[in-house]
Amino acid sequence: MKFTALAAVLSICFAGTSLADEPNISAGKRMAEANCSNCHNIEPGGAFKLYPPSFQAIAIYMDPQVMRMKVMFPDHATLMPQFHTYMFAENIDNIVGYIQTLDE
Repeated sequence: MKFTALAAVLSICFAGTSLADEPNISAGKRMAEANCSNCHNIEPGGAFKLYPPSFQAIAIYMDPQVMRMKVMFPDHATLMPQFHTYMFAENIDNIVGYIQTLDE
């Protein structure tokens, strides 16, 4: 039951997210520099560490939909800001798009 409710909430949150739309990679990098780089290593070749993980590690080991979910709804034990209170889905798509470019 809880999984079904979570799936419904996530489908509503990401209803505007289309995989056909190309993310703006340079905007995603700028957003990451402004919002993520205080804690995460966001550059290509970032050292693999567990907490917080580098964007390079995230790109290799995490599915893009999971990335979106982690940004919008961080685990209760993390110190990540509550981005879902002010960040648009397009901005998150751009950040996820930038992270995905690091999986090369």
